[in-house]
Amino acid sequence: MRDKALAFVRENQIYFIAFLTSLLISACIDYRDSVINPDGICYLLSAQMVGSAPIKEVMQLCPQSQWPFYSTLIFAFVKLTHLSFPMAAYLLNGLFSLISVMMFICIVRELGGSGRVLWIAALVILFNHQFNILRENIIRDHGFWALYLVSLFYLLRYFREPKWTTALLWNASLLVATLFRIEGAVFLLAMPFISWCFIGRSWKERTLSFLMLNLPMIIICGGIAMWHLVYPQHSVDRLGRVGEVINQMHHGFFMLLDRYQTSKAALAQHVLPPESSTDASVVLFLVWISWYLYNVVITLSLGYAAMLLYAWKTGAARWRANTSVVVWGYVAVNVIVTLGFLAEHLFISKRYLIALSLVLMLWVPFALNDLIEKWGSLRHRAALSLAALVIFISALSGIVEFGHSKFYIRSAGNWIAESVPENAKLYVNDFQLMYYTRHFGIRIFELLPDYLQINSIAHGKWKQYDYLALRLRNREEGEMAGILEELAGLKPVKVFSNRRGNHVAVYKITQKETVS
Repeated sequence: MRDKALAFVRENQIYFIAFLTSLLISACIDYRDSVINPDGICYLLSAQMVGSAPIKEVMQLCPQSQWPFYSTLIFAFVKLTHLSFPMAAYLLNGLFSLISVMMFICIVRELGGSGRVLWIAALVILFNHQFNILRENIIRDHGFWALYLVSLFYLLRYFREPKWTTALLWNASLLVATLFRIEGAVFLLAMPFISWCFIGRSWKERTLSFLMLNLPMIIICGGIAMWHLVYPQHSVDRLGRVGEVINQMHHGFFMLLDRYQTSKAALAQHVLPPESSTDASVVLFLVWISWYLYNVVITLSLGYAAMLLYAWKTGAARWRANTSVVVWGYVAVNVIVTLGFLAEHLFISKRYLIALSLVLMLWVPFALNDLIEKWGSLRHRAALSLAALVIFISALSGIVEFGHSKFYIRSAGNWIAESVPENAKLYVNDFQLMYYTRHFGIRIFELLPDYLQINSIAHGKWKQYDYLALRLRNREEGEMAGILEELAGLKPVKVFSNRRGNHVAVYKITQKETVS
């Protein structure tokens, strides 16, 4: 009894320390954050509209606001805490990151991790490079990752001991995850099919498991079908982004095939010599796979990728068959979704691969623990030391900012907000700088396309403005040479810069210059 109590206390210490560390990392990263990311500006401005405009108007403000749940949550947090919108968003993301950290450790425990493996799991998730890099970004992905890991935890529990409660919690977690990213619906539709992979169970048990996991979706789909019967004039588009899943299911294969044929023809015609044009299909396939694997490894980090391969090679993660099927099911759905996205769009962001990397990272604590247990071997000791060094360097770069600061943008914007009259006609050539000037409000998205065009102020057109705020980076000064030459006779009233030489120059256009 005493041993169980001590084990319980020690395990709770892991969660408590991970809890505090995650909050501390989020606080440090948010404190050092230079400027709000472009997507975050959309979420914040749409959140400001939530309380004063119909939801349809909010969804039409900017591309990211088409999925309004995250913006509504930020608005709710502002009302609840009376914080500013950016601070409320950072707090919300910090809570989501905390849930992701805690659930990652819980999943490792569900996979059979010992006390030491749980400590390693806490370190693995807390110091993951790409996960920490994205902590500062105001994006709805944080909510998706948190609920996605919750769903994995409950599905592992469900297949260990099938219960209606666990099945409903799995469904609920993915339904909420879908409110953040549409990929949640894909997992909700696809994962119940792994019920048929449990060969050790009877067909009756597998059928019951499949139906239990699908029941909420059957009810929802039945409701949508009834809605279409009652209102047949409404198209799939009226379902919002849920229609994307339906359209992708209907037309996704043909879109992929069209992209494949187009890419193959372009590769054969413009890249490969005539002698090897017949190999265009093979080359294209290898390019796609190499491109995808490269992005997966970079997102995962080199140290974690090496430990993953070690775990697969040595069998360091000795999981029960039921748990392995669930984990591999999540891996398979992630790979199909993200590889299909890359093939269709010829583009993939690293944050789209975080969900996959969070599952692949589950092997890492077991691999590191295996190397610790084999410390007596010189070969394993060297491998562990090298892996620890690579992981430490990667983790440090995820928390400590080594790049050039963008704080000068926020400083310039704040100065303009305080020094430039609200009724002054202001031109700004940068999206983030426009936001910090607090001069444009939600009109920022209406003006942005014109303001980002250099021709908007070329050939003396800048004279129509009262103030110019120009963000100039080294690579852009050549593009704006003509504008800078026209402004040569004007001295900036204020200049903000960083050590790299990037700067914001604020010009005041007097009455004399305005006259042609």
